[in-house]
Amino acid sequence: MAIELHSFTVTLAVADRSGCASAAEHRARVWKAVSELSEAVRTAGMAKEARFRGQDRCGHVLFEATDTGAAFLRALPAIARVDTGRAAVQH
Repeated sequence: MAIELHSFTVTLAVADRSGCASAAEHRARVWKAVSELSEAVRTAGMAKEARFRGQDRCGHVLFEATDTGAAFLRALPAIARVDTGRAAVQH
């Protein structure tokens, strides 16, 4: 049975630069949040459902995920937005 993966762009809650004194501080916050997100995916046993593919310095993370993996990502409090390429879902 094949697993169907879709690309999702996830915007982290820390993508907003407000409260950061410098660009370096913002990048550090984003880096830490990406690390914590990756750890949350692994510890929840969702590594096969949501695969980390890349990130930028602005707080956007690219995932390939199944529908189950995407639902898991949407439910995380560290996520501000999930863009499926079809329609963006914010919370």
